[in-house]
Amino acid sequence: MKHEAGLSQRGEREPTAADFARAKASVVAGRGVDHVVVGQWLLTWGQPGRKKFKDWLADQNG
Repeated sequence: MKHEAGLSQRGEREPTAADFARAKASVVAGRGVDHVVVGQWLLTWGQPGRKKFKDWLADQNG
């Protein structure tokens, strides 16, 4: 698959508090969430205590 311009690759940067704040507002509004935040949540898959996305997001700083 060819890399598309404008799409960052996994691990390129960590989400900031502002990213988490925007994600929380987007969830409340019923919109999508930036991939940098979803990518962090996906890293919790297979880990003990894994939470549903909305519950995990509520615990994040931002």
